[in-house]
Amino acid sequence: METIIIKQTNETPEIVLDAQNGNFSFSGKSFPENVNDFYGETLKYIESYIEQPKEKTNLEFNWVYFNTATSKIIVKTIMLLKSVTLKDKAFEINWKCSKDDELMLEKGEEFKELLGADFSISYI
Repeated sequence: METIIIKQTNETPEIVLDAQNGNFSFSGKSFPENVNDFYGETLKYIESYIEQPKEKTNLEFNWVYFNTATSKIIVKTIMLLKSVTLKDKAFEINWKCSKDDELMLEKGEEFKELLGADFSISYI
């Protein structure tokens, strides 16, 4: 699968989908007018990836802001990629946020508790 990089805009994040190395990242703001339209191809790419995942899959988030609709996409993305563990593959999430961004730290903690993946939170 070819690496896909979606450039960041004022309303949408930068997304890097690198199936060859098992690396996926989302950074910036996310409040697109229609999340299903914006994230549809990304989710299809991930669904294809999980058919033949790498030994280790890395998912990185570095959010500045995201809306409620995006939070549902985040859960869907994590659950899809977490399914690689059913094939005895490793899966790790790194949630990055600024030390003074209490909201994003709190959101990271909520996702960690809710989804129970190998989830680390680090400051940038």
